[in-house]
Amino acid sequence: MNLILFDFDKTIINKDTGAEYMKFMVQRNPIRFVLCFFALPFTLPFLILNKTKFIGFSVLLWLVTCGMSPKKIVTLRKHFINRYLENKATVIYKNAIEQLISHAQNKDRVVIVSGASEWMVKRIIVKLCIPMLEFACSEETRLAGGMVSKFHCYSTKKVERIKMRYNLEEYETIIGYSDSSIDIPLLRLCNQQIIVNPKPNCGTKLTKSFGKSMKIVKWV
Repeated sequence: MNLILFDFDKTIINKDTGAEYMKFMVQRNPIRFVLCFFALPFTLPFLILNKTKFIGFSVLLWLVTCGMSPKKIVTLRKHFINRYLENKATVIYKNAIEQLISHAQNKDRVVIVSGASEWMVKRIIVKLCIPMLEFACSEETRLAGGMVSKFHCYSTKKVERIKMRYNLEEYETIIGYSDSSIDIPLLRLCNQQIIVNPKPNCGTKLTKSFGKSMKIVKWV
């Protein structure tokens, strides 16, 4: 059996889903918009560094959800996903869907490994009707009346989560799909790296890391 590790944002879908969710939550309420604006000087230093991103994200996520009941948050999540997918600017790559289906038909073990929260990735994948997928994504939890980041599945944290859940020696081949050099630690676990629509600076870093074992693809 093969293990397939699939990034989500910019690899399956063309946007940063977590950022779009935050934008949706901030824009719907002027008071929360103002709170987030004044929190930026505090949160930006945390958001810049990979190791502390989850702190800045947690503060902003809490500000846009504090005081909401769990039921209200679930309702807003549904509204966000529907609006997000109905937006013509949101593109789910047909090539990505084809690859996911192909791997599923091949009986490969396919894991979506994403910095986006698990609830949003699952809701989108369910709408694509692709069976037999597993998820290793960021997680949220409730704290003091709002939501915060419980686990940020990003960069080296992706490696930690995969190694915790899977025995990599059990698989004949491990294939990784990503668009970004941020995923170099994850892609180092793989025998083959498929790089999707990389930006020039990311492409250079990825080429230095993987050379001929890497394949660049243009997906639409």
